[in-house]
Amino acid sequence: MKLLLIIWIIATQLVFASEEKKSETTVEIKKGGAVTAFSKEDGFKLSKKAITNLEVTFDSVKGSGPWVIPKSALVRIKHSTGVYRKWDGWITMVLVKVLNQSKDTITISSVDLQDQDQVAITGVPFLRMTEADLNSDTVDACSH
Repeated sequence: MKLLLIIWIIATQLVFASEEKKSETTVEIKKGGAVTAFSKEDGFKLSKKAITNLEVTFDSVKGSGPWVIPKSALVRIKHSTGVYRKWDGWITMVLVKVLNQSKDTITISSVDLQDQDQVAITGVPFLRMTEADLNSDTVDACSH
């Protein structure tokens, strides 16, 4: 059900158009949509309602690291490992190095994380799907 919800949210909220340069993508966001802003450099912003509906929660990392976080926060994409950080409302994946792991937690380090940064600890698969769709050139071609 949630998978269908995220697909519907993204498919109905975004309109992609490339005008001046093929490498640049301009995103027009419909007012009141789940995704409120998108930038290839900065990541994306979600509405409070979308964060609640997708059950995304964040927790602050404390100190200069290494940090112990739930395994649910970890994102693995091919040969990269990261977490989703929220800073100033922008959500983006940052690379991390796994130093240790237990049954439920992992110990990470990262040059991109700082004291008090917000790291997504639940709803991470939905953030990954949102990011993948936003960075795909085929979102507007979906027929479902």
